[in-house]
Parts: sequence; structure tokens; C-alpha cells
Amino acid sequence: MTPLRIGARSSRMSLAQSAPILAALAPTPMLLRPFSGEGGDREKNRALLEEDGVFSQEIESALLAGEIDVAVHCLKDAPTHDTPGLTMSAYLSRDDIRDCLVTRDPEATLDTLPPGAVVGTASVRRTAALRAYRPDLEVISLRGPVYSRLEAMFRHEVDALIVASCSMERLGLRHRIGERINPEIICPPLGAAIIALQTREDDMETRKRISKLHNREAEVEAETERLVLRQMGGFCNAPLAGYCTTNDDGNTVTYTVRARAFSAAGDAAIDIRATGEDATATAMEVCRKLKHHGGLEIGKAA
Repeated sequence: MTPLRIGARSSRMSLAQSAPILAALAPTPMLLRPFSGEGGDREKNRALLEEDGVFSQEIESALLAGEIDVAVHCLKDAPTHDTPGLTMSAYLSRDDIRDCLVTRDPEATLDTLPPGAVVGTASVRRTAALRAYRPDLEVISLRGPVYSRLEAMFRHEVDALIVASCSMERLGLRHRIGERINPEIICPPLGAAIIALQTREDDMETRKRISKLHNREAEVEAETERLVLRQMGGFCNAPLAGYCTTNDDGNTVTYTVRARAFSAAGDAAIDIRATGEDATATAMEVCRKLKHHGGLEIGKAA
């Protein structure tokens, strides 16, 4: 059997989240090709995160060129629009969508951080939420791999970090999580905690080989959230957040879609949510209401 060539970024995070995929595909022969991330990898601090798809350009080019068969993506970092010739062929089961607080004091919570405590994050979304919820904290820009941010914290450059819970778990750092933050305080990014496997659109053999990893519930939530991103003109670090959740009471399945647009200063936000049996129709209704209330303009305010 021809080995399945899998491409992933060479960061520790990307390799950690790729390992379970390789294990799940066994005994299929596989070759893992790491990509350095030239042109848009967060480890090199080159991405300003002010455009769509900055983490995926190199790996998508290799996929289109036939150098690899599968690209592994964190969905929230993937392009909002499908690249012509490529498709998301499988979505893995979703992990915890919440952000978490990480501090040197394992007993600390977001509420107990002292006034003036320095919190590190490069995320517009997290910064705005922190400024709204705890305006007495000092939020500074801190970018880089999770391990480098942890090192900065232990060097006392910051007092706390806000990190994705799923990132800590994938790196084996669950024990460092101090508090999983309620999404009503910090709304997760659209596409959070989903790993997507991308293939060439016409490569039906590869799509069949990875199909056993596909999770239907994650697919509906992922495609619904990508629809919101497309409707609202969002991307990785845009002033937009939200999620879709599946509600199954044993008789009826419904979907709750939430979308939140906000100012970078954290002084204004528009938060819309709705529940319905059709995820696409519910998402479109949420977007319509968000636009009606100024959701396209609020993030552009100074």
C-alpha cells in the first residue's frame, strides 16, 4: 500500500496534535512531513495575524503540488474560504473550546488576580474580553509557542497567560491549567478546538482512507462556524468570536449558534445567539441580526 503522506507544521503543538492522527490511521503506512511555516508561522513571529490563512499557505501549496496527501490544520487557523482544488475532508471530534488561565499560582483564578496583574496574550479577542471583564488588569502583547509563553511567565515577564485549554491538553500540560474560563467571559474563536484534515478535492482514495477519523457532529459545527466567518468577513485574529453547539435530547437535535463582534478596546460588543433545527439557517439568522445591529462596523472602530 502506498504510504499516506501527511503534512503538518513543524511546531511542537502541530506535531503533538498530529501524533494521535497517525496512531488512529495505523496500520496504514504513513510519512509525516513537517513544514517550517515560512511566510506565516507563529513560532517565527512573522505573522501579524491581520489576514486570512497566514498559517496555512506553505502547507496548502505542497498539497496542491501533490507533495503531500493530507494537511493537518487547527480549524481556527485555516483559511475562511476553501482554496480552489482543496477541501476539508475530515473533522476530528471537538475538544474543549474554552480558554484557560495559567499562572505561577495554581490556586489563582481570573477573579482573584490582583489589580495591576500583567496578563500576556496577542489575541485581539482575549484582550478585548479581559479589558471588559477586568479593566484593572494590564494586558500586554505576548506571542509565540505555548512553551515560550510559559517561560516568559516563569521569568516573571507576565503574571498570567490566557491560553486555549485544548492547546494545554494536547501538549500534556493539563496540570498547568488553573481555571477554564466561562465562554460568557471570554468567547471562544470560531473554529476552536477542531482539527481538520484537508485533501485535494479530486483525491477520492485519500478521502476514503481518512474517513474513519471523521466526526459528523464536529463537521456540522465546523461548517456552521466557517459560514459565520464568511458572512461576517472574519479570520483568525479578527474582532469576531462565537461557536455552534449541538443539543441532543434524545428525540430532537438542535443547534445553538452564537456570534460576538466587539471593539478591540473591549468597550463595546454585540452578542447574538439563536437555536434551531437547521444549523445553516440558524447561522444565517444570527449573522443577519449581527449585521443589523452593527456587527460589521464595531470592530473597525478606533
